[in-house]
Amino acid sequence: MCICMSASRSSSFVAAASMLIGLLSMAGCDSGPKLIDVTGTLMVDGKPADGATLLFHPKNVKNGIVASAATGADGKFKFMSDLRPGIPVGSYDVTVTWPDPSVQPTESQRMQGLFDGGPDLLKGKYSMLGKSGLVQEVTASSKELPPIEISTN
Repeated sequence: MCICMSASRSSSFVAAASMLIGLLSMAGCDSGPKLIDVTGTLMVDGKPADGATLLFHPKNVKNGIVASAATGADGKFKFMSDLRPGIPVGSYDVTVTWPDPSVQPTESQRMQGLFDGGPDLLKGKYSMLGKSGLVQEVTASSKELPPIEISTN
């Protein structure tokens, strides 16, 4: 038994099937919230903090995206949220850690992936969520956040 379709019917079927597959695959994709391209600067004791890590925890948003950033030699940082550049608009509690760059992993630690970085130069003062005292607001018009100024004392 042979099932035959005319050329126009089969191409219509293929087009409809392709569209359905495309719509179904898009329905499963969540692009997430709109992200804003914002920069900032971290200063420790009045100097740029090279190699610090900042986490921006959304306030009053259940299951919100935590944005992260790492500082360069000039203390400047850019955000990553959910593996995408940028940060959603909102109010954030900020935590900061600054691993001691003079403490380097041994070859064995490096090979085994066991090195978490050197001790925190800030001695944990800004690493606890809700206890760092650091809050930042990101608006739709934000381009650069006010400098975050902290101390080692």
